[in-house]
Amino acid sequence: MSEPHQALKDRLRDGVEPIISVQDLRKRYGDREVLQGVNLDIYPGETMVILGASGSGKTTLLRHMEALSKPTSGRIYIKGVDISNCPERELAEVRRIMGVSFQSAAMFNSMTVGDNVALPLREHTKLAEPTIRLMTQMKLGQVGLQGVEDLLPSQLSGGMRKRASVARALAMDPEILLFDEPSAGLDPIIAAGIDELILELKRAFKMTIVVVTHEMSSAFLIADRMCMLDQGRMIAVGPVNEIRQSKHPYVRQFLERRPEASEEEGERSYLSGL
Repeated sequence: MSEPHQALKDRLRDGVEPIISVQDLRKRYGDREVLQGVNLDIYPGETMVILGASGSGKTTLLRHMEALSKPTSGRIYIKGVDISNCPERELAEVRRIMGVSFQSAAMFNSMTVGDNVALPLREHTKLAEPTIRLMTQMKLGQVGLQGVEDLLPSQLSGGMRKRASVARALAMDPEILLFDEPSAGLDPIIAAGIDELILELKRAFKMTIVVVTHEMSSAFLIADRMCMLDQGRMIAVGPVNEIRQSKHPYVRQFLERRPEASEEEGERSYLSGL
């Protein structure tokens, strides 16, 4: 067993509480149930990768962890606080320990990169402006973006915008860092750089990281554990090697990149088994 997996096993054996606990989470939009009784525990210091096809519910699950969406039923606990049912003041305190890097980078185009990164500090702290400017430079430096504070987001490449988004997510020194499709829309070389950045953040800051992705090479590189959703149901959770060796039909299909069988192919397969 690799060192991260052994460390995780030791934490579980020693009774460490999960830093994020999703319990029987359900989300319904009209007649469509997007999440169907999802259960997932994420432990301090681990990187959990959430896998699934488009429409499987993985981004919806992440939005609930961010407290950007309210569940139809079920609970989500962040460090023991039920964020699905707590006062706004308490929820604001929980959000201070979480950083989020969105799929689209979500930078404000009318603001400089430096002002984008400084935004959480200006909204949630009473730090003096010189201190905020210094911290902004430090956060950009941590993601390899020295000297871009005065540029606009439109003047950055796609990979640089992603890194700037991570710098903003790091602004408040979070305990938990959430990524939604960090490699989406990037070429393989730039995407590999984002993977290395995630690994470096984990090594340097020992933070808990949750990543939603469908990029398998990235997932296997950065994850301590993985989970997989299919049509709103959690069908597999475990260490990387356990998921890689899973016999679950959908997990195998996803990992092997096999297309859905057509109705005719499914009928032939059924008849051949008779």
